[in-house]
Amino acid sequence: MLAPGTRVGEYLLVRCVAVGATSEVHAGRHATSGVPVAVKVLSPEWCLHPEVVARFLNEARTLQELRHPHLVRALASGVLPEGPPFMVLEWQPEDLHHALAREGGRLAVQDCVQVLRQLAEVLALLHSRGLVHRDLKPANVLVAHREPGAWRVQLSDLGLAKRLATGSQHATALPVSTAGSALLGTWDYMAPEQWAHSKTVDDRADVYSLGVLGFQLLTGRLPFIAGGQQGLAFCHVVQPPPLELLEGLAPVALRSLLARLLDKKAPARPSMTEVLSLLPPAGG
Repeated sequence: MLAPGTRVGEYLLVRCVAVGATSEVHAGRHATSGVPVAVKVLSPEWCLHPEVVARFLNEARTLQELRHPHLVRALASGVLPEGPPFMVLEWQPEDLHHALAREGGRLAVQDCVQVLRQLAEVLALLHSRGLVHRDLKPANVLVAHREPGAWRVQLSDLGLAKRLATGSQHATALPVSTAGSALLGTWDYMAPEQWAHSKTVDDRADVYSLGVLGFQLLTGRLPFIAGGQQGLAFCHVVQPPPLELLEGLAPVALRSLLARLLDKKAPARPSMTEVLSLLPPAGG
């Protein structure tokens, strides 16, 4: 783990704030202006895997190339003299996972719709570039502003993003493969097809994950709760979501939309562009 005070390009590390599966995230600041940033550094043990290094650098490059108000922005990237690659990101002190805990586990309808709309907007951009996020979850949603009726969020972590072979000619390349049998994603939010064919999913997997997130924001719980991988796989692939839990918590139009997002069959789900057209107004 890098020590506080370590210089990373034009930035200084202040403290480590998170240690993930493959990387560390540090709070940092610009060495001269003092502007706060987040510095993500690949953990040393993963630097021995060229494929993981390439995926990390591709994520940084994609975040620097794409511009959207609801996508976290990469300010710089590179490789430290010690060897690990890094990326410098906009600083947001809180993610949706922690924000939800502060809100008592669930959001009011208008706040939920705001969050879903903002995420659908940036996911529609990714999909138009032929990119699938594959790991939408509260921990990968940063909260830039949080107060009733005025939420602003940013999608982060494109580490598992894949490029569709049939994507737009303007698609940003993420030409890194992963183990054929690997489950890519976070179990609680994975689409049915993601359990069996992680590498071949399309943008409808993100649509399903958005449905899971919407259900959670409204009810304060996940649609499927089971002990272990096999139990969750069965629930997501076979068991219908408990949509009755949404009654009294959301208007009929929103409940109907979430039911479509959580459809077991990918082709039956709307595209992210359709989701935007079907979401009720944020203030409604």
